[in-house]
Amino acid sequence: MVGCCETHQLPRDELRRFVKETPFTSREVLKLWSRFARLDKDHSGRLSLQEMLNVDEFKCNPFASRIVELFSEDGSGVISFQKFINIFSVFSPRATAETKTVWAFAVWDFDGDDLIGPRDIKRGVHLLTNAEMALLIEDAEAEEEPTARGRRKRRDSATLRGDKLTEEQITQIHERIAQELDPDGAGLSYSDFESITSRMPDFFVNFKMSV
Repeated sequence: MVGCCETHQLPRDELRRFVKETPFTSREVLKLWSRFARLDKDHSGRLSLQEMLNVDEFKCNPFASRIVELFSEDGSGVISFQKFINIFSVFSPRATAETKTVWAFAVWDFDGDDLIGPRDIKRGVHLLTNAEMALLIEDAEAEEEPTARGRRKRRDSATLRGDKLTEEQITQIHERIAQELDPDGAGLSYSDFESITSRMPDFFVNFKMSV
């Protein structure tokens, strides 16, 4: 495992290997190396889950923790530079649709049984709906509305938080989605998933990362 910190350079043989094995140019690999180094606050050569969640592309991604867990060697969320560059490779705009689909399926297959069943769908919907509401609240709190005197004031964030989806509402959303995607409750195989996502170009919006 190659050590990593701001003062260390990526060895040339490692650079050549990454250029050969990934869709990135040498300049892009070095850029990723630099990003990894900045995140590696303790210069351990590895990133914790919390450090990984500071990656810009993950800050608003509801599946960030799940993605990091999948790519880490033992599911602990600890990421080496090899795993770091693998994540960017898979979610690169240059990655094939098949590669993205394989990993997107793995992300949704929370229990790892090679089927996306009702429980998997519910967990995914829960992540998506909670993230959507958190973003809406955050955006609304940043907005200001005019007063009678022409000044502007912030909206009442407490009222907005009261509009957050309840567990019952999330369950209803899950049930509607599950009914459309998996009406018999048997679970979606990889081929089922591939067929569905091929008709949903926006599905991969949370699976895109640029160097």
